[in-house]
Amino acid sequence: MKLRRTKHAGWYEVMSACPICGQKGWCRINHEQTIVHCMRVPTDDYFDSIIGRQFRHYLDPNAIPKTKIEIELNKAVDKKPDHHLNRVYRALINEISLSSDHFEHLLQDRFFEEKAIRLREYRSMPSQERYKVAKSVINRLSDPSDLLGVPGFFCTEGRYGPYWTMSGGTGLMLPFRSITNEITGWQIRVDNAPLELSMKGAIKGEILEEIERDANGMRRARCQLRAQDKTMIVELSEKDKKTCHSKSGQFVFSVELKQGQRYWWWSSGSKDNGASIGGPLPVHLALPHPCLKYWSVGQSADTIMDCSEVWVTEGPIKADKAADGLVKPVFGIPGAGAFSLLLEPLKQLGCKHIVFAYDADVVSTPEVQMALEQCVEFFAKKTDMALSLAMWDISQGKGIDDLLDNNFIPRVTPLLE
Repeated sequence: MKLRRTKHAGWYEVMSACPICGQKGWCRINHEQTIVHCMRVPTDDYFDSIIGRQFRHYLDPNAIPKTKIEIELNKAVDKKPDHHLNRVYRALINEISLSSDHFEHLLQDRFFEEKAIRLREYRSMPSQERYKVAKSVINRLSDPSDLLGVPGFFCTEGRYGPYWTMSGGTGLMLPFRSITNEITGWQIRVDNAPLELSMKGAIKGEILEEIERDANGMRRARCQLRAQDKTMIVELSEKDKKTCHSKSGQFVFSVELKQGQRYWWWSSGSKDNGASIGGPLPVHLALPHPCLKYWSVGQSADTIMDCSEVWVTEGPIKADKAADGLVKPVFGIPGAGAFSLLLEPLKQLGCKHIVFAYDADVVSTPEVQMALEQCVEFFAKKTDMALSLAMWDISQGKGIDDLLDNNFIPRVTPLLE
């Protein structure tokens, strides 16, 4: 089991498969391995944190498989305040550009207007010579130590001594803006998302290496699978699901090669002198792009436009598209369960009505439906704001961005009378 130390003494983030839900990340386990705070499998024993609801599960120490424990060394420093992050990130914006490929993606695939792309200040993570970018950012600031505590930057040792550089995969960089137009973090839409195996039933396996694409352009990988005391080396293509049944027709196992997580926080919490994006995670407030040229750093968004009604969706791109299409302020939260991060910003904006615009499959995806129910319960207890759900048929678009691109508008239904 791979673990990462957290700021809470005696608790670790589970970086391998959680013993309760089987998924990676977010879940936590105590030092004695007797309690798991799982984010996905509900119990009656829970508490709400800034990253979502955490359910307590109690383990039998005698029943825990004896596996090697790997604890990731954490040499990160505390994250700097938002005003400092904004100063560094705005210096970075002047040192990197948006690649032509990413510009075309935003223009042709995401249907952004050219002016919106420019005003929203999207950028591309360079693939080479990142230390030169870091050096140029330092030159715009007052001191090399200004990069200390800024997620994404870290200091490493080279042949000629320590130097600053940048972490993260190559991809499209998406800024997160606070309610006062401070850039407090970034997500990267990576160019090549990692491949993962989705397995069910009596099977275990791992990806050995990615190989050339198939004739249809689908990604492939050479994998090692273990089932029924047999070990096999097989080549799987993306989205080609293999299922095994017994002679009597009973399900035995299934395996499918899938593209893994596409969006990643730009963070350096696992690096020497780096900083984690958390504590707390950023949330992104999107205003319609014509507002951006009038929105000064430090100026509250409610002085730019009416924020008595604020919409909420997942992710910065959907929020940006929704703000333009609806002509409303829209929060993009980092995950459906991260709703508690919105409480104080919404209060500061004077919000009276929240409209949740999660993907159309919210009614059929148990995890998202559960997060929505928790969200409604949370705001109903904490505020007197009106709560509504934006709904539409999935045939009109999966996300709010797809819906608006297809020239439809959602139906807004009150969640509480």
